[in-house]
This record gives sequence, C-alpha cells and structure tokens, in this order.
Amino acid sequence: MAGRYSLRTIWEDLALPELAYAFKLAVGPIKLAIAFAAVASICLAGYLLDRCTRTVVVTPDSVQRPVGQVGSVTLRGITELEMYLISPEQVSEFLDRYKGQAPGQGVFSTLWTFTAGRFNDASKQLFNLGRASFFSNMEYVFVNLWLCLRAMVWAVRFHPWYSVIFFTFSFVVLCFAGGAVCRCAALEYARNEKPGFFEAIEFAKGKFRSLISAPLLPAVLMLVPAALVLAAGMLAAVPWLGELLIGLLFGLLVLLGLAVVGMILGATAGGLLLFPAVAYEATTGRDAIGRAVSYVLNRPLWMLFYLFVAGLFGTFFYVLIRLVVYLVLKVVYGLLAGGMLLVSGNIDKLNRLWTGPALFSLMSQSSNAATGSESIGAFFIYLFFLILIGLLVAYIISYVFCASTIVYALVRKKVDGVAAEAVYVPLAYEHTKNNPKP
Repeated sequence: MAGRYSLRTIWEDLALPELAYAFKLAVGPIKLAIAFAAVASICLAGYLLDRCTRTVVVTPDSVQRPVGQVGSVTLRGITELEMYLISPEQVSEFLDRYKGQAPGQGVFSTLWTFTAGRFNDASKQLFNLGRASFFSNMEYVFVNLWLCLRAMVWAVRFHPWYSVIFFTFSFVVLCFAGGAVCRCAALEYARNEKPGFFEAIEFAKGKFRSLISAPLLPAVLMLVPAALVLAAGMLAAVPWLGELLIGLLFGLLVLLGLAVVGMILGATAGGLLLFPAVAYEATTGRDAIGRAVSYVLNRPLWMLFYLFVAGLFGTFFYVLIRLVVYLVLKVVYGLLAGGMLLVSGNIDKLNRLWTGPALFSLMSQSSNAATGSESIGAFFIYLFFLILIGLLVAYIISYVFCASTIVYALVRKKVDGVAAEAVYVPLAYEHTKNNPKP
C-alpha cells in the first residue's frame, strides 16, 4: 500500500499529463487568435518602419562575401549583421566600404530573415543524428540561439532609434497578449472555463499596468547597480584620481556586479511566472515579482524540471505540427501536379506559382511569373504562406504562455499548498461597479 502510494505521489509530482495539457491549451482558437493578432501587429509595425528607413548595409553581389565561423555555425557576411557576428571590430570598415553600393535593407526584415534562417538550420541539425551526436546537435542549437540574442544587441547598438521604437512597441504588444493568453489558460486549466476573445482582452486591459510593470521593475532595479559601475568606469578615465578610486572601491564594485548578475538570474528564472501570476491572482506587478522570485527560490529544481519537460513537449508538438503541415502541402502539390500533367503534360506553370513544400522551409520561392494572372496567383499563394508562418509563430507564443501558466500553478501548489483550481474570478458586484447600467 505504501509502495503504491509512493509511486502515485511521484507520478503526481512529475505532473507529466498536466504539462502535456499545455499543447491543448495552446491550440485553442481564442488563444491562437490573440497570439496571431500580436504577431501580425509586430510584423506590420516592422514592415512600416522598414518602408520608412532602409539603413542596413548590404554587401553587393559583385564582390566576394566574407565567410566566418561562430562556434559550429558558418556565416556569410551578406549584411552588416552577419559581419558584426563574424567580427565586431570590422563592422566600421565594412560600413565605410559598402555603404551606398547596394540597396539597403530594413532592420526588421534583416532580423526576421536572420532569425528564421537560424531557427530552420537549428531544427534541421537537431534531428540530424546520422553524422553528429545528440550533444553536438544541442550545442549547435544553443549557438544559434546565442546568435539570435546577439542580433538584438546589434540592432540596439547600430540602429538605436529604430530599436527603441520597434522593441518598445513589441514589448507592449507581447505584454498585453501574454496577459490575455495566460488568463485564458488559467481559467481553462483551473476551472475548465473558456473565456471569449473580448473577455480576455478586457482582463488584459484592466491589468495592463501590472502586466507592463512586472517585467519592467526588475529591469529598472538592474540598471541602478549597473549605472553605478558604469559611472565608476567613467571616473576611472580621470588621470591619477581615477585609478585611486577604482582601487579603493573595487570591492564595492564587485558587490554591485554581483547584484546585477543576481537580478539577471532571478529575472530569467522567474520571468516566465510573471504573467501567470497576474492572470491567476489578478495582482499587481510588484506582487507578481515577489511571487515569481519566491517560488523559484523555494523550488528551483522542480522549476527547472517543469520548464525542461514543458520545453520537450513543446518541441515535440511543434515538430509534429510542422510534419502534418508538410504532408498536407506535399499531398496538395502532388495532386495539383498530377492534374496539370493530365491536361497539359507539364507542371511549369505550377512551379512558377509554387515550387513545392519543404519540411523546414515553408516559404519556398517561385520562379518569375509569365503572365499577369500568374503574378496575382503567386501573390495569393505567398500571402497564404505568410499567414501560415504567422500561425506557427503564434502557436509558439501561445504555448510558451500556456506552459508557463501550468508551471506557475504546479510550483505554487508545492510552495503555498494552493490547488490549481484556485484562480481569481471577480464577483458580481465588481462587474456592476466597473460596468454600471446606464
């Protein structure tokens, strides 16, 4: 009896069915619609900004583009972004040499193309077990992730005004969408309720200040000790006095550095629990930070385990979705090609419209259209694939927020003993107060 109870307890602690349930939550139509609206808004903002400015320097096709190695990843210096990743100290020379020799690109399109390429390459390598080991493949994935993070640093460093506008807008949109998706996931997971689109939007609107302040407060607190160390570095440039101050205050500077690192680690570990805390408790941003940090510090191993398992499930389901989409497109392409062969004996027109699907690259480029009608048809096919890719990105965003909501409920239960069913629901008089009758 004790053995059976122990096994049951272990199984409940692992919470594998609950973590797998995140996939069902993520593909819910309301949550996908909210995430897709966020992706569409961010892409539209990036597109409009790129239409106004194309400041990214591109290597002309007539010159030999430099090739560099970053870890196990090979990069070609097509734009200043790749050049920055290959050799940061040579970016200034690259800009002076090639600026104006080729049409520039927008920052958003450059980041989108680069991150999409890194994501596709990492996906291919992750499942290439023929010539490489699992650990080398994982190393390749993490290198690509690191390159994507460095790409964001490049944007802020070399295109600061563009980055301030675009990343601020993206941050606000993702905070709003994250609160709405987490609220839907919390109600469905805790009470099997499925709120409507506008109900979720109304909750995010009402708690918008909390959703914004929850991730911003740790960043602001992190900037204070970082600014003090930066100021000390500026004073160090003063002759004679600077080196004395650095020597005398070095221990204090190390403590400030420790505070910065601690805040970074705490924000990284507890950041995924901030929006679920607001969604579950309808609390303030400061209280959400306190809960997230407290839960991480009290159950760090369980937190890491839940995140790891949720990541595995998310990767598996994403690959499964990509495989299903690929098979559907492959069948459609094969049937279209068969129909054209029966009528005209060739599929040249189809290849001009659409060259067929690829497992890790849905957006295949077609040949030049021969007529105006083919151009219109190719445009609508291209538009369909843009929507399809947007839905895949929306699924990833929805899954991250839904999985983090379940992880929050599981860790909260371990630390505070609160059941997952306990979620804030406003009382009737609160609705009446907030929405009085005319």
